[in-house]
Amino acid sequence: MMRDMDLIRKIMLAARETKGVVNGIDGVDKEMFAAHVQLLDEAGLLVAAINGTSKRLPVGAIVYRLTWSGHDFADSIIDNTLWNKAKENVIKPASSWTFGILLEYLKAEIRSNIPGL
Repeated sequence: MMRDMDLIRKIMLAARETKGVVNGIDGVDKEMFAAHVQLLDEAGLLVAAINGTSKRLPVGAIVYRLTWSGHDFADSIIDNTLWNKAKENVIKPASSWTFGILLEYLKAEIRSNIPGL
């Protein structure tokens, strides 16, 4: 399975905005949602419960909350213009990129828009 960064963004922003738990995203298969939640949980961006496996993928997941790092990442991807710019400049053209590179790019773009930094 490949990471779907748009789905990751949807999950992170849903977790950021909810007052409860997130157990799915409209229009997204439960297993695909669960697999991406598992990746985010492993990355330390959120706290979740992962349910069972089918064909080595989890069959369900519940997101309880974002971690401190998760809030930082969610705050960096909330702006649609910035997200689209990151996808255009980091995610799509590179045959190889890491989450760390994406995060550093987002931080640099945010810094460039703050006067006096």
